[in-house]
Amino acid sequence: MMSDDFVSQEELDALLGQVESLTDIEKDMIGEIGNIILGSGATALSTILGRKVDISIPGVEVMTLGELRKGLSGEKVCVTIDFQGVVEGISVLVLEKETSAEIADIMMGGVGGAESTELDDFKLSAIGEAMNQMMGTAATSLSDMVKSPISITPPTIEIFNFSDLNTKFPPIGAESDRIAKVNFTMNIEDLEAAQFFLAMPVPFVRKLHGMISGPTVPPVTEPSEKPRQSPKPVNSTLPSADILRSEKEEKPTVAARPAQFEDFGKASSQTSEESIAIDERLQLLFDVPLNITVELGRTKLTLKEVMELGVGSLIELDKLTGEPVDVYVNNKLIAKGEVVVIDENFGVRITEIISPRETLYGLK
Repeated sequence: MMSDDFVSQEELDALLGQVESLTDIEKDMIGEIGNIILGSGATALSTILGRKVDISIPGVEVMTLGELRKGLSGEKVCVTIDFQGVVEGISVLVLEKETSAEIADIMMGGVGGAESTELDDFKLSAIGEAMNQMMGTAATSLSDMVKSPISITPPTIEIFNFSDLNTKFPPIGAESDRIAKVNFTMNIEDLEAAQFFLAMPVPFVRKLHGMISGPTVPPVTEPSEKPRQSPKPVNSTLPSADILRSEKEEKPTVAARPAQFEDFGKASSQTSEESIAIDERLQLLFDVPLNITVELGRTKLTLKEVMELGVGSLIELDKLTGEPVDVYVNNKLIAKGEVVVIDENFGVRITEIISPRETLYGLK
């Protein structure tokens, strides 16, 4: 006969669930974190696709990995992300095949209306690069939040058919481990809204939450009893001679002296001396090597157009014939000029020096 002191398996599972679950405050914190890091990732994805990308405020659910697996069906694109640094853990970004096919079509020069959701190795590679840029930017935002370095390894992208009962979810934990499922809605310009989610282990989420929220500092309480002060005499109406003497000794003495004004006639000589000192300090930098680059022009090509380049292909630049070229020093525009030929080498004849004000506004 089993003693009443033993805990049943159901009660044990309930206790473990309470320990490993997340509080409402932690859920709100993780939702806000996901919104911030995926918001920066959306900016990176928008740059890659050349379209406006918005990601909605997420909702957070806590469940076991087995429960998550049972709730999935059909083919999904899973992007496994391995976070490295002060916070380590594996998370999985799960996308619909249709959404992934639309992203791949835009990256290959299409309009996003993919005729087929089939993804070959080339399309998967394009999606993997987009997710790498997106989650890399998210990791950078996460580093700024925790004030410590966090990076990711190149994400692994795979297609899983969850209608097959033998298909396992990517290994972010055991079947009984609790995970946080962060749901998102992504809106890409000219496309229908798409749903996706990020699955993260609860220990990873807790550590992240602890680093962002910081340790709780207990409030400083006043001592219950304050030291008693000696009561002032109430019988005497006039201060005693000892009190007057002590107050007189405590007052600091102030020495008075005539005001002195600076001679403004010496300002010009001091300025010239400072200029000479600055010139001498600049001479220490005269031997520092600088990289000079002459830019003939620029253009933008899609990934599809780049892959179609071959010997003899022509690339049209954004400058007209005879237009001056740009001269950069350490990636800063400083001058414009015209191309000349010196013996058998190309050269640039400077025709215009960019003013410091224009250089300031032209910083990239």
